[in-house]
Amino acid sequence: MATTTQGGTNGATGATQESPGPWYTRVNDPTFRFAPRDVVALLAGLAVVLLVYEARVNDIFPGLDLSLGLTGPASTTLLKWVGAALLLAVVLVLERRRLATMLLVRPTGKDVSFAVYAFGVAIVWSWLASMIWPQGANEGQDSITGLGVGGVLILLITAAVTEEIVYRGYLAERFGALLRSRWIGAAVSLAIFVVPHVVVFGPSWLLIHLVGSLAIVTVVLVRCNLWAAMLTHLLVNAPILIPTILG
Repeated sequence: MATTTQGGTNGATGATQESPGPWYTRVNDPTFRFAPRDVVALLAGLAVVLLVYEARVNDIFPGLDLSLGLTGPASTTLLKWVGAALLLAVVLVLERRRLATMLLVRPTGKDVSFAVYAFGVAIVWSWLASMIWPQGANEGQDSITGLGVGGVLILLITAAVTEEIVYRGYLAERFGALLRSRWIGAAVSLAIFVVPHVVVFGPSWLLIHLVGSLAIVTVVLVRCNLWAAMLTHLLVNAPILIPTILG
């Protein structure tokens, strides 16, 4: 994917601001060219991911309570939004790039359609897999359904938006630029995304839900649109509402 550079400069620093080239020309090409100055920004971004999404911030700042009085998975809701906002700041301020390099561009009708089709494939596989190899009850799922419909909706939206910003918009595209391959960047990001889910929901999660994660990655790679990926993510996770309502 070609990389173009805007003619103007960015403030007093004189740094040029890069923008992605035409979408969908070559899926594997990075959305921007990794430069030496990006090393510091990448380290800052990785620090945000480790501190916020690995729940280390409470260890470093024990007096900081962002749980809003919530427990379980919902207790990190505000923290995840803060982390996503910090990553956006890293891109805008430290990298001096537009959010388009995180694939935050206006979705088209084709983007939305592709997202829905990807969800369709994922949900069919999930249904077939759960029929053949039923996923037993686990503490992770029970802790989510116990939040009630309102709590689960908040959790679903938070996961769809913040996790896509972190794993696909930031990590996948930055590793893709660093390694000069969006496919490799997506694979690295997917591995980082999958591990905590297996820890929480158990190994059977891979059989039933890994296809859903692959569907999201496919949307990102093919359509280069993070909003479409968020939609797929939201739809893939939405079936958790069924046991929540029935319970």
